[in-house]
Amino acid sequence: MRLLTIVALAFFLAACGFHLRGQGPGGQFPYSTAYVNGSGPVAAQLRQNLQLLGNVSLVAAARSGVAQVDVSNERTDRKVGALNSDGRVSEYRMFYVLTYRIIAPGGEELAGNSELRMFRDYTYDENNALGNEAQEQILIRDMHQAAAQQILRRTAALARQAASTQPTPVPTPQPGLLDAR
Repeated sequence: MRLLTIVALAFFLAACGFHLRGQGPGGQFPYSTAYVNGSGPVAAQLRQNLQLLGNVSLVAAARSGVAQVDVSNERTDRKVGALNSDGRVSEYRMFYVLTYRIIAPGGEELAGNSELRMFRDYTYDENNALGNEAQEQILIRDMHQAAAQQILRRTAALARQAASTQPTPVPTPQPGLLDAR
């Protein structure tokens, strides 16, 4: 009975169109070859995510006919989010900002110098310095992964948008193919 319930639930989820983020139709990276330019953690995460897709091959250098993602100006900052009644820090807000460009295989710039901003809040415990540092590193790693996923989803959306705005050629009738009476 339990197995039947699980199978039924899976069937209903699939029937309603449910997909995990990035796994639905058009959610994957739309190009078969890609080059990721950048040396920071998000560029490395993008490379790893593209390799895991299986249908995308990464190239070592930018060239024509290859989609290109340039990641630059990655920076992290921390600001005080809240103070307790004694005037001591009780919460911090981590900021992560990066600039990226997406260039289609044909050389068309899909997103030029776009900025991605993220933030995460965390509670600060002045008696647990090691725990605070570990929590901060986990949040930064999470923002790197989220930024890479967001860039991949944005690339797919921009590629779909570019494909839908291109005019479709209208076939012209050829002489001799018309109905002769």
